[in-house]
Amino acid sequence: MKILEQDALSASETARLVKTGAVSAVEMIDAAIARIERVNPALNAVIFTDFDGAREQAARLDARIARKEPVGAMAGVPTLMKDLFDFKPGWPSTMGGVPALKSFVPDFWSTYPQRMEAADAILLGKTNAPVLGFNAATDNPLFGASKNPFDLTRNTGGSSGGSAAAVASGLVPVAGATDGGGSIRIPASWCGVAGFQPSQGRVPMVMRPNAFGGASPFVYEGPVARSVADLALAMSVLAGHDPRDPFSNPQAVDFPGALVQPSLRGKRIGYTRDFGVFPVQGEVLSAIDQAVQAFADCGADLVELDLTMPLDQKSLSDLWCRLISAGSYDMVSGLRASGIDLIGTHADQLPEPLLYWMEVVRTQSYDDRQRDQILRSQVYDAFAAAFDTVDLVVSPTTAALPVPNANRGETTGPDAINGVSVNPLIGWCMTYMTNLTGHPAASIPAGLSQGLPVGLQIIGPRYGDLDVLQAAACFEQARPWADLYAKLDAGLPA
Repeated sequence: MKILEQDALSASETARLVKTGAVSAVEMIDAAIARIERVNPALNAVIFTDFDGAREQAARLDARIARKEPVGAMAGVPTLMKDLFDFKPGWPSTMGGVPALKSFVPDFWSTYPQRMEAADAILLGKTNAPVLGFNAATDNPLFGASKNPFDLTRNTGGSSGGSAAAVASGLVPVAGATDGGGSIRIPASWCGVAGFQPSQGRVPMVMRPNAFGGASPFVYEGPVARSVADLALAMSVLAGHDPRDPFSNPQAVDFPGALVQPSLRGKRIGYTRDFGVFPVQGEVLSAIDQAVQAFADCGADLVELDLTMPLDQKSLSDLWCRLISAGSYDMVSGLRASGIDLIGTHADQLPEPLLYWMEVVRTQSYDDRQRDQILRSQVYDAFAAAFDTVDLVVSPTTAALPVPNANRGETTGPDAINGVSVNPLIGWCMTYMTNLTGHPAASIPAGLSQGLPVGLQIIGPRYGDLDVLQAAACFEQARPWADLYAKLDAGLPA
């Protein structure tokens, strides 16, 4: 049974209708609430709601519009935020389904909800994620696995899997996501939506007590949406300087303006199937080999790129695990100081691999930490060399199709591809290199294989956010993917 209407509204169209009074914000929000109540039980994408608060906010917005007061760019757009590293005062934060945190209620904001509400979007609730984001599949012991709208037996990808599933299934047109190793792009790939990971500093990451906590690796906030235009609209709200982030970029960028007559003519696009080190499923490669031809159709010079990472894929994923686990350990230490001892009292609620890697970083020497930064620098240098010869790099987003869900809290990605062992948490994801380097990247739908979505990754030079979105927009014009949503038939309520 189809779960999306043919005329499902975009964020851009929703805001236009609400601003002009053609449809009230309350009507928009009531329709979104009805969709969530009808469809989400089959998806398990949304794990917390505040419908009363959303209706009140929508009513206030309608009153302002009636008084002809100015309203924001996202006026009346229903949206959701992620239950991990996204915080709104008064809303619980389980940090990815940790049972011990089910009553943890922060009193501060993160960027996505704060800036979306300032732009008059309406937050309806929070979406599912894995524990502390340390898994590229969305499953946890408190809420269980999220289900892929294209096949309810399979996972959404992670860690922003609830957000990607909600957007793909039409619950909301745009949702918030965070990305410490590909967590915007991985679920965008598996759920057949567009996800944008901005360049380092483009969207501020306000972290305390360690203001530099999102720098090793780089952690990003960004949107997932069904169209590139909606990504650009969301980015016009999310981007902008915040002095509380020491890496915040003060450069003004016109994201929607960049999509007016986008062009790839004269651009040189380098295609790598595997970054020289990743095993990739043949079904994925076949879909991407066909999809990348769209760039040539758009006038770009598409070339085979000899880009090989300086480390093998196991060493790369181990490097990422060490770097990201340092941030996880800091977070757990901060919770311990506030009276919630996850390791000492609730270790059974944390995945064994996360406990292992946090212990690794806890016992690292100074020389070990410096060696990791040198390895990271070698990855950066490999990308710098590539961008000396091409304007953009394209690749598969993930090396594997969506996996079946396992027992509650136990779903991971594949542990081997083409007979080659990979880290089931991240080793099949061709995304986390930009978390080491700071380059902007997007994942866009490249089509279906065996009825499951395949994602195409576009990576730009440092601060080349507009280059990435323009390439994504040109691809969307040449290979429209809107029919993916109209064709969804996953047995969900109509």
